[in-house]
Amino acid sequence: MIDEEAAQMSTNESHRPVAGRLPTWITIGAMKSATTSLHRYLAEHPDIDASEPKELDFFIEPRYSRLGMDWYRSQFAGSALAAGESSVNYTKCHKHAGVAARMHHHLPDVRLVYMVRDPFERIESHWVHAVGEGKLRGDLSDALADLERSSLVQTSRYWTQLSCFLEFYDPAQILVVSYEEFATDAQRVLRDVLSFIGVDPGFEHPKIGRRIHDSSRKRRPLRWAIPIWGDPVKHPRYRRYVRRIVGRPIEPPEWTPLDRARVREYLEPEVEAIREFSGLELVEWSM
Repeated sequence: MIDEEAAQMSTNESHRPVAGRLPTWITIGAMKSATTSLHRYLAEHPDIDASEPKELDFFIEPRYSRLGMDWYRSQFAGSALAAGESSVNYTKCHKHAGVAARMHHHLPDVRLVYMVRDPFERIESHWVHAVGEGKLRGDLSDALADLERSSLVQTSRYWTQLSCFLEFYDPAQILVVSYEEFATDAQRVLRDVLSFIGVDPGFEHPKIGRRIHDSSRKRRPLRWAIPIWGDPVKHPRYRRYVRRIVGRPIEPPEWTPLDRARVREYLEPEVEAIREFSGLELVEWSM
């Protein structure tokens, strides 16, 4: 549950006039499952006020206590019918405890969208991302040595992550979306999401189906460049330019038969549970 200090902060703020509003929908993850593309499509809808930046991570400590509800409201200053954000770190309960409790305390009626992807492909993309950010330096086997401590694997425990929210939210408030279906029929999936969050589903994004975020462009630092890799410049465009100069493309990771078997056995119950909950067949998945 939220701590007493944070609860008192929220109570005090409720008596002050604030600008903005609270979101009516939140995309809660999963990481590397096309949440950026979905958020950008939703942002173009005339009846939706989507946060910029996409990932506010507000309900994660210490941001929650430090920023406060006035700041959060200010991120949704428009007058659109619906408003929302997309923070994939919300479905990393293994790293960030209490997110669902804090969220429900302030947003008991919010609609939640959870995008899921073939666990093996999501793990591969997550590994590329982590290497590109300098958070991992070994190979995939190193990152999978301890499944219980591997963020790559824990983030792919879709049912466990969703269960954190089902402790507080009615299942009818949660929509599970398949990355694979979104990749092959983005317009249909977008219609489903729009209907779920309560806006006109007839909207068509002018660039629907075009990939907005591509991890294949990620790079890793040359050995001598590791000290300057973290954040050599603040502006993202210039940071990408610097990394193109002092980095090299990241090749997709290779699975050993043993690692694949271990991860499959570990995640099979999660996959079956998310299939049953969502009603999605997920036939494109490799497990």
